Amino acid sequence: MIVKKVIFVLIILLTVFFLYAGKRKKTETLPLLNTKWILKEIYETPVIQNQDTAFIIFFDSYKFSGNLGCNIFFGEFNYGKKRIRLDYLGSSKQYCFNMDLEEQFSKVLRSEITNYYIERNKLYFLDKNKTVCKFEAFASSN
Repeated sequence: MIVKKVIFVLIILLTVFFLYAGKRKKTETLPLLNTKWILKEIYETPVIQNQDTAFIIFFDSYKFSGNLGCNIFFGEFNYGKKRIRLDYLGSSKQYCFNMDLEEQFSKVLRSEITNYYIERNKLYFLDKNKTVCKFEAFASSN
């Protein structure tokens, strides 16, 4: 009788363990901070760029930086659970052959981004409930 109870308890514990482990893998996401986020879309339009030219990185110090497509940019941010506020401070002023991506990305960073969410390896910036940017985590070749 005791053996049956022990086996029953073990089966329940193993079932709970496997259910939890399976769920964790499905919803595991990358952190906002210290991840290199490559720009993939602006206003639902795919971004055409050379590899990982336009990107953003958020640091523990509440500062961010990245590349607009040619020039580097920087600023400060505040964030909470799903809320974010960017204070775009500036960028370098190098002239580039094609400034379209540069101008669009800069405009988005200066706009009223209110929310964000991360789903696996994708970061989304929202203005209220409308997605304005989509990023993908940089996957190093190592």
